Amino acid sequence: MREMASLTRLVREGVEAGDFPGAAAAVFGLERCLHLGACGERWLGGPGVDVATRFDLASLTKVLATLPALLLLVDAGEARLDDRVTRFWPAFGARGKGDLTLRMLLAHASGLPAWKPFFLDALRGEASQALMAPKSGRTRQALDLAVALGRDCVLRGVAGADLERSPWQQAVYSDLGFIALGEVVAHVSGAKLDDFVRDEVYARLDLTGELGFMPPQTEGDAGAQARDATIQGEATPSEAPNIAATGLFRPREPAQGQEALVPMPTGEPPKARLGEVDDDNAFVTGGVAGHAGLFGTARGVGLFGERVLEEMEGAHRLASVALWQEVMRRDRRTPGSTRALGFDTPSQTGSSAGGRIAASRAVGHTGFTGTSLWIDLDRQVAVALLTNRVHPRRGNEAIREFRPRFHEAAIEALAFA
Repeated sequence: MREMASLTRLVREGVEAGDFPGAAAAVFGLERCLHLGACGERWLGGPGVDVATRFDLASLTKVLATLPALLLLVDAGEARLDDRVTRFWPAFGARGKGDLTLRMLLAHASGLPAWKPFFLDALRGEASQALMAPKSGRTRQALDLAVALGRDCVLRGVAGADLERSPWQQAVYSDLGFIALGEVVAHVSGAKLDDFVRDEVYARLDLTGELGFMPPQTEGDAGAQARDATIQGEATPSEAPNIAATGLFRPREPAQGQEALVPMPTGEPPKARLGEVDDDNAFVTGGVAGHAGLFGTARGVGLFGERVLEEMEGAHRLASVALWQEVMRRDRRTPGSTRALGFDTPSQTGSSAGGRIAASRAVGHTGFTGTSLWIDLDRQVAVALLTNRVHPRRGNEAIREFRPRFHEAAIEALAFA
């Protein structure tokens, strides 16, 4: 493992300042690891973060799972970027959405709402008890039924959503669009999204052990018991699953701007449940969705960025250079958009990528839980930062200032690498 001392110092300062309980970071160039380090705690008062700790990657799922899965299918001729979504998922065409294409959803220019709390209906219904019970205390049959009901609730919500504007009128970052794209992947491939991503995408990229939905440390009876024992304070640090905790409440407290849609939880917060996705819409679907649900290590996220650089050089594990170039191209059709297809590109001011990466050709994405990946196409370097800034509560917004500082420091450190 190699560490850049300046990055290690900066992350430690972030932990000490209370920006996040713990963090792990990786910097990769083509075929080489330039930095891999970790510090802080997996949860407040818990065991330490290390380079094997898995974090909830939140919206990085969109570009680390759903996007590459879709590109693999497009490259194979199974779908086209300008196909209507209804070619694969007919129910999506309700309420005037019949002409929406995969490209529109990828560019966040479809006119779909940004977010809707579909999970509230699922948690009020008959699925609630099985979804909310400790994992070791519920039967597989009850959980499977609850997940099926929760998934149906979310998909019916997306299919029945009204457009808020015309396509290509405005770029509005939309979870609904990527939930729909995850459903498209499942329909085209004939497999569940998590299975297809694991068996086809990550197997080709040699990332199966680093990235995936539903962390393996929590699967099966032994995993469930270890997790529940950890939550109750009955497990030693060596027995605890190596996963960074996120929020405490379920449903989570509303994020900034969602206060009118979701009530604020009251009372004593329950114990965190390790390895459950922070996002509530993904949670009620069983932790697998096109917009959220992926867990991974900093090494895995950094390596994914390095693999994208290799794809741009012609590796063709997933897609052709021409298709990747199309993905990286900023949307010029939508006024004011910084979006490419799936990825974002740096804004001129205030980018989370920091000024130096923003001045280059670059693509990237952030995740609500405090994660990010930026790929500098000119320098051919990928920078991954994973934190659990939403633990124990979502109100800590210090990551907004920390991210650009970190990326500035990473590029500066490259000069001395």
